[in-house]
Amino acid sequence: MDLDEHAAEVDTDLYSRQIGTFGIEMMGKLQRLKVLILGMKGAGVEIAKNLALMGVEAICLVDDDTVERRDLGVNFFIRSADVGVKTVSDACLHHLQDLNGNVNITVHHGPVTEELVISYDVVVCCDQTYDVLVNVSRVCRTNHMKKRVGFICADTFGMVGAVFVDFGPGFVCVDPSGKEINTAIISGISNEEKGVVYIHTEGNMPFQSGDIVTFSEVEGMDELNSMGPIEIAVKDKESFTIGDTRGFKPYITGGIVKEVRRPKQIDFMSFEEAVGNPSRTNCMIAVDYSLIGRSEQLHWISMAYRMCGQDVNEVMATANNLNAKAQSCAVEQIDEKVLSSFVKYASYRISPLCSFVGGVVAHEVVKFTGKYHPIDQWLYCDFTLPTEVTSGNNSDVGFDSRYSDHIAIWGREIQSKIQSAKIFTVGSGALGCELMKHFALLGCGTQNGGIVKLTDNDRIEVSNISRQFLFRKKHVGMPKSKVAAMAAREINEHMKIDALEMAVGTDSEDFFNDEFWEDLTVVVNALDNVKARTYIDGRCVWYEKPLLESGTLGTMGNVQVIIPHMTQCYSESQDPQENSIPLCTLKHFPYQVDHTIQWARDLFEGIFTQIAHDLKKIQQNSPDIDDIADEKVNLIASLLKVNDENAKVELLRIAAELINKYFINDINQLLYSFPRDHMTSDGQKFWSPPKRMPTPLVFNAGERYMSMFLIATCNILSEVLGKPIRFNDNDVQMMPPMQFEEFKPKILRLSQDKLNVEIEKPAGSTKLRAQLIEEIRHSNVRFNSIDFEKDDDTNFHIEFIWATANMRCQNYDIEQCDRMKAKLISGKIIPAIATTTSMIVGLVMLEFVKTICYQKLKIDHFRNSFCCLATPLWLQSEPLPPTTTTDKEYDPVVGGPVRALPPNFTVWDKVQLMIPNGTVDDIIESIRQKFNVEAIILSAGNTCIYNSFMPAHQRERRHQPVTQLLEKLTKTPLMPSCSYLVIEASCTDDNDVDVVIPTIKFGFKNQ
Repeated sequence: MDLDEHAAEVDTDLYSRQIGTFGIEMMGKLQRLKVLILGMKGAGVEIAKNLALMGVEAICLVDDDTVERRDLGVNFFIRSADVGVKTVSDACLHHLQDLNGNVNITVHHGPVTEELVISYDVVVCCDQTYDVLVNVSRVCRTNHMKKRVGFICADTFGMVGAVFVDFGPGFVCVDPSGKEINTAIISGISNEEKGVVYIHTEGNMPFQSGDIVTFSEVEGMDELNSMGPIEIAVKDKESFTIGDTRGFKPYITGGIVKEVRRPKQIDFMSFEEAVGNPSRTNCMIAVDYSLIGRSEQLHWISMAYRMCGQDVNEVMATANNLNAKAQSCAVEQIDEKVLSSFVKYASYRISPLCSFVGGVVAHEVVKFTGKYHPIDQWLYCDFTLPTEVTSGNNSDVGFDSRYSDHIAIWGREIQSKIQSAKIFTVGSGALGCELMKHFALLGCGTQNGGIVKLTDNDRIEVSNISRQFLFRKKHVGMPKSKVAAMAAREINEHMKIDALEMAVGTDSEDFFNDEFWEDLTVVVNALDNVKARTYIDGRCVWYEKPLLESGTLGTMGNVQVIIPHMTQCYSESQDPQENSIPLCTLKHFPYQVDHTIQWARDLFEGIFTQIAHDLKKIQQNSPDIDDIADEKVNLIASLLKVNDENAKVELLRIAAELINKYFINDINQLLYSFPRDHMTSDGQKFWSPPKRMPTPLVFNAGERYMSMFLIATCNILSEVLGKPIRFNDNDVQMMPPMQFEEFKPKILRLSQDKLNVEIEKPAGSTKLRAQLIEEIRHSNVRFNSIDFEKDDDTNFHIEFIWATANMRCQNYDIEQCDRMKAKLISGKIIPAIATTTSMIVGLVMLEFVKTICYQKLKIDHFRNSFCCLATPLWLQSEPLPPTTTTDKEYDPVVGGPVRALPPNFTVWDKVQLMIPNGTVDDIIESIRQKFNVEAIILSAGNTCIYNSFMPAHQRERRHQPVTQLLEKLTKTPLMPSCSYLVIEASCTDDNDVDVVIPTIKFGFKNQ
């Protein structure tokens, strides 16, 4: 089937986060993709689940093996009642169908024929024999001239994952990186042999050497506008070279440079060819640089294992033979220790590895559409646990338990710790759903007081369903945590789960108190914002609890392992804050569509959300009435005149007046203040890049975006007024001609060529404003405050944003956006897909197993991860140790030396003081005894409880109990559940040198 044909209409509500990653065009191709999956026990069911969530056209499942009890520990769609009764594929069928009704999911029983294989676009073989792989690969290859069929092999061998990809010869990857097209505004171009292009940047250079670009809107050196794509070489963060420009006219001003995506043709080797020649570059993908050469070892060992089974000697002999005949990637000798470990565990499956492989492989299937770069061609990942964890002997393990494979790999002791662990998961969105699935499969919360505590104060929306796989359409509107807990219990009915609907933060510390945190074994975050992550991180540092942190953004994801006293905490290496758009750029000088969308979002807030609050301020004669802009007062007064008889005419008039103000008069005013030839104080043209000189629009109710603006604005304003009136195209077509007041420029006092200007109000305007305010004050009308809601296509909110943004784009001659981009940016929708989530949570859970027994391990046993499925890239590294506080010869803050006591302490260290009803003097004396220093300032949070430089503190506070003093100062009683206070101390030694000590954990209750 031709994937480039026009696809059926995409459900933008269901797939909004996915479209944010893939784009609407690729989603259309994905919906025409048919996939055949052979093997459904571990990685296979993960692949099928991810593809079903993403909305491919069809999936056929092939696995005629009868369900065994061990399958309950790895396949989340199998239930106890299926054991010994159903085939694996039949047991999964209805669960997969329930995931996405738009996907045709079927089961095939019997032999896999050539006819079956070539009726699908991609065939995925999971945990198949060597002979099956060879035969299926040949069929995919043989029919290449008739129809391209992709072939993917996915295996999990205990703690080792293996993936092979073959999309045939001459496969064209249209968009290797999958990133947004980069553009930049030109500020200058030189005339020389290696012409230099200078650009305006907001941080890093957006291009790389070797990129292909085109030029447009260049004035002066306009020859560049008509040239084809040009290869560039980056010079520095603000310039690049393009070749000889000496024959071109001199550059004057303007210009946009835009990246051009260069398709890449890839000639894949067949499976049989790639067995003996695994890499044309003689170097295989390395995921963990501490294991360089491991992929090559695993290739020959895994191939030998596939060919001859579980006899160690036979596998060694075959591996040596394959290595001796290798056309590439031969190793000096087969590592006997690696081979022995591989063979010992190869027949077992665990859900974390299946999740990782399932996410990776499902995304490789997506790449058959031509977007993103496929794996070239083998990927091996070795997640073998340290011997300190794998203490169990697998020789006496049968397959009569759902935990048999777990016990075989890490032993009964670790499995018991997993089942009895007390786990706190914060968030039950996409990451949280995947975590709960794994907790159920691993048996968390099923014995000896074990429990999974889950909290999320959010409710399920339609857009959640395409990636938060525990939720269905019937759950929309229900609490996420409750539904996730219910779904997890369906996977493992023995789980004990406490599902909460509370945000974790300072406002809920009466519930999430000392007793709550101290009882936990491990905390696992499933959050999507820095503020919440930072708070949880602070709690884990305070209570010294291990924390597993992760996040995804489109095709990228990361995992951070945080272990008490061993690694950095999140706050020591946290994500950077988002860059904000300067206010003057938003208000007057936009040059990107992102600016116009944000401006539209702000306008929505001002017109529809804030207006009800402004009306209330005026009616209540609030002291800050003067802060309400004249235009807002005028709008309120106009809305108060709307009644049932004139509603349609008046609201259309008001909407038209808004167009006249924001897209015509305001632009005229800007051009009046800064005409085309305006020069800055230093003699430069005012309208030079990145500023774009605007043009006022001409009112035309029939124009696409003006019509959309009128309809959306009137419908939302009717909601503001609480009137059940609906507007459509007919209303706009029937509206009478509009007559606007002639534009009269305001007199401005300019300040250094910037628009932080002061307006001289026309005579009489103050009096008119006072009259309108008086009329409004005596009205008894109430407005509804309309909050922006991005996921309701019936409320006209996105239509307003889309129309407003594109009309402003028309003003400033900026390339317009489609509806989906307007929705993604205005709704701050984080691009998210099921494949990245599955992969990242698999890595989290691999670290979870180690974290359960972290006291036995060292820092080099843990791994942080960064992954990008698009390019693709996987990097694992040892976590960094915590930052130490050390002596300084000179500290610029204190203006002198600083000592650290104890030396090299970290954020994990604390001064433990247990003093029931302890006073300020007790703390000072304890610090003196511990460190031989004098505490001169003590503070709790933002409250200074003692300052030795203030005589009143010396007299009145030293002998007061700290808790009473704090309650008095803050005028807030301590929570009854509070057992400790966080005290910070500033100290000096006998030589008056400043001394820093760890945070004080002050226990004030009798134990």
